[in-house]
Amino acid sequence: MDHDTSPRPGARSHDRLDRFLAAPRRAVWTMAAPMMAGMAVHTLYMIADTAFIGTLGTEALAAATFVGPVFFLMVAMTMGLSTAVTALVAQAVGRRDADGADEVAGTAMSFGIAIGCAMAVLGLWSGPPLLALLGASGQNAVFAWQYSQIISLAVPLFFVSSIFRSVLTGEGDARTPMLVLFGSTVLNIVLDALFILVLELGLRGAALATGATVLASLSTFGFLILRRRTAYVRFRVANLAPSRPVLGRIVALAAPTAAGMAVMSVGGLLLNRLLAGFGEVAVAAYGAASKVDMIVALPIMGLAGAAVSVIGMFAGAGRVDLVRSTALYTYRWAVLLASLIGIAAFLGSTSILSLFTRDAQAISIGHTYLGFMILAYPMMAFGMTSGRLLQGIGHGVPSLMITSFRVLIVGVPLAYAVVLLAGAPIEAVWASLLAGGLCSTILSVWWVRKLVWRADPTARATRR
Repeated sequence: MDHDTSPRPGARSHDRLDRFLAAPRRAVWTMAAPMMAGMAVHTLYMIADTAFIGTLGTEALAAATFVGPVFFLMVAMTMGLSTAVTALVAQAVGRRDADGADEVAGTAMSFGIAIGCAMAVLGLWSGPPLLALLGASGQNAVFAWQYSQIISLAVPLFFVSSIFRSVLTGEGDARTPMLVLFGSTVLNIVLDALFILVLELGLRGAALATGATVLASLSTFGFLILRRRTAYVRFRVANLAPSRPVLGRIVALAAPTAAGMAVMSVGGLLLNRLLAGFGEVAVAAYGAASKVDMIVALPIMGLAGAAVSVIGMFAGAGRVDLVRSTALYTYRWAVLLASLIGIAAFLGSTSILSLFTRDAQAISIGHTYLGFMILAYPMMAFGMTSGRLLQGIGHGVPSLMITSFRVLIVGVPLAYAVVLLAGAPIEAVWASLLAGGLCSTILSVWWVRKLVWRADPTARATRR
């Protein structure tokens, strides 16, 4: 099969790919370190944004919470699309297929704009009744509608910015998205302070700050990709006409990723309902301990995200040996980091949990939860890494099934069964989550052996 392998005028050609192929382990950290930093910055933004909204009072905070499920749907869809674009661009870079990379970028841009505009129209058209369905009423509903109107208008910007970011990541550039994310986080915090505290625009000010920040992020990404001479992927008008085969591959990877996030969200809601039966203190304890889960997950998500780009490139290059060796290397570090951070979190759990709650009983329950999670975190790391590396070589469904087994097929149903049918104590809930993690790990091993070791892991990625 003939591909465009000639250097583009002014571009870095295939230098980054060649460097990654020459030093695959360094490539993993070249991608993972900025991703870890970016996720930490994003966590800071979420905390700061919630804190600013909290200054407006409980009604404003509740209103933003009511908009949360709608916002989560957008995040799930953008993350699914981002993962698909990153994997497919990385595979094209690995094949040294510049035209193929352009085609993925153009098709994804058209698809993303279409989805973003459709969600914006849907949000503006069905906003008040949808918010009422989610439980908003009275002044909460008024505040929630003020907030969601502006967020709905910004949805297409989220999608376009996400595509730009994923194209850069697919090229092997994780540093630029991290720097843009850092700058946009600082800008958002400044604008939150200006709009909410100085101009007193209320919850609408928080939404305006978010929208303006996304616009600034989008403009920065657009300038870097469309104007810089070192970009590998070029957005051309001709490629904005969606390619049906490419669109099919994007959807095949994006849909399971978005569905996997929905599974986790539903699982969290069901688990909270079950824990409510043990009292508010149990829900508070789980909420505080879940913050520790996020801290443990940050480096794992960075490594797993790096696997999509690096292994996608190696798969596109037809390097079966590098796909397998890099997978093993990523597994070792993911499991090691999850184990060490999990143990540290358990040993320091009293101090950590006291940052989120002062209730002694909640801290005790959270401490017990983290004791169970010492065993669960390495399995989470293995399952998360498995799903992402399989996405990198072109398989989207395994990630969804691995998440589903851990949460909705085993973990949460088992917890409901032992509590409601057997009257088991809260420790049985944590044991059920552990059982879900074990089952998903077994499934991960089976799927990775089947698709990476028993079959050719480069088969899909080397096809144009």
